[in-house]
Amino acid sequence: MSTRFGRATERLHRVGQARLADSVGNYVDRNGAVLAQGLELQIDRNVERFGEGGAVDRMTTISTLRSLIQPLDRKGAFVIGSETWHIEGIADDDGHLITFYVVP
Repeated sequence: MSTRFGRATERLHRVGQARLADSVGNYVDRNGAVLAQGLELQIDRNVERFGEGGAVDRMTTISTLRSLIQPLDRKGAFVIGSETWHIEGIADDDGHLITFYVVP
């Protein structure tokens, strides 16, 4: 976004991500090729997600800056230490910060 509000939102996420990130990891595509290294990631566990029929599932989410994970592979994964978290879906995306539902 080139609007003033868009630039302010981007800066807010960039500064916030640097302070709130609790892990560093790599982003890989569906074939395991590394697309981005050393990403600052926010990991949230036990996030409520409403499934079919109104059932509540507990999921893990990973958030990162969208500009750092281009190209976006919706079937990719995050590698954090010895763990690989596969993308199951997008929980939230405002164009600057993207949050994925992930599974081990």
